[in-house]
Amino acid sequence: MELEQILITPNTTVLETLKTIDDAAVEIALVVDNEKRLIGSVTDGDIRRGLIKGAKLSEPISELMNPNPITAELNATDDELLFLMINRSIKHLPVLDQKRHILRLVLLKDLVSGKKRPNFAIIMAGGLGSRLGELTKDTPKPLLPVGGKPVISIIVEQLSKHGIKDIYVSVNYKASKIKDWFEKNTFPDVRISYLEEKEFLGTAGALSLLPETPSVPFIVVNGDIISPINFGSLLEFHLHNHNSITLCAREFSFQVPYGVLQLKGSQLIGIEEKPSQNIFINAGVYVISPEMLKYVPKQTRFDMPELINIALKEHNEIGCYPVSDFWLDIGSPQDYLKAVQGGSPKT
Repeated sequence: MELEQILITPNTTVLETLKTIDDAAVEIALVVDNEKRLIGSVTDGDIRRGLIKGAKLSEPISELMNPNPITAELNATDDELLFLMINRSIKHLPVLDQKRHILRLVLLKDLVSGKKRPNFAIIMAGGLGSRLGELTKDTPKPLLPVGGKPVISIIVEQLSKHGIKDIYVSVNYKASKIKDWFEKNTFPDVRISYLEEKEFLGTAGALSLLPETPSVPFIVVNGDIISPINFGSLLEFHLHNHNSITLCAREFSFQVPYGVLQLKGSQLIGIEEKPSQNIFINAGVYVISPEMLKYVPKQTRFDMPELINIALKEHNEIGCYPVSDFWLDIGSPQDYLKAVQGGSPKT
């Protein structure tokens, strides 16, 4: 179902709305304004009750719509969406951005069934993990345990839960150990394939090893990232905004350990003692549209920031998707210890 199929205006008649609901076969239509912002919803049940009370098929649907439908924010996890829908006894849940534009319509039946998506994912698992020292001397970084599971297992489970069943794993350092682990640990309905780097190709070079150019956007995840990202919402955000690349962005706070001077020319106009600063950092998770693969050189070390900078110079649309507060990069001993002590997020 395309989202456009179920969008109607307040002046759409009851009869036309019935036809829209019947054609889309999802038992709901969403009422939007001229800028496609949600202003109401109407189900076949709403119409049936209205007709029983004497409503006419020629009336505008604004007379029967629910002006305050239950909605969700774009970064809500599937667990949160499912909890909300079950507790509010609803089968449909519009996901909105901050301006109330509709990003997607969540169906309860899809959350329960875990419907497979056409998109695949790539887990970048070929790095040395040299910053982790002795921890990765015998074990590749993606196999380090967090909460009783290897990091790569947490990533695969999360992707699978959101319908991503075809997964490539880029391998180099201790590749045989990663392959052996997957031979002994399988995931229902998940197909694991490998992109084998002969040399270290960085955080984006392995994209050149894909056997064919995909027809739909795909996900790239660094193999040392733990965060309960809703990959379904991430893909819908990417498509809704017509992005060439979407980066997951994590808010990062730090405190300046000094008094910060506010100057006008050479004159002091204020001083703030040890202020906190909030910035957004790259979270190491991306959605990439197929046309971007033409910029990736063959068999050459190439990092994701290079691809992003090329895309910016070529005036491609680059979007940023905010991720949840739980986000960990286990790339350093301190970060890995934090992850181990805190456990893994629910996938």
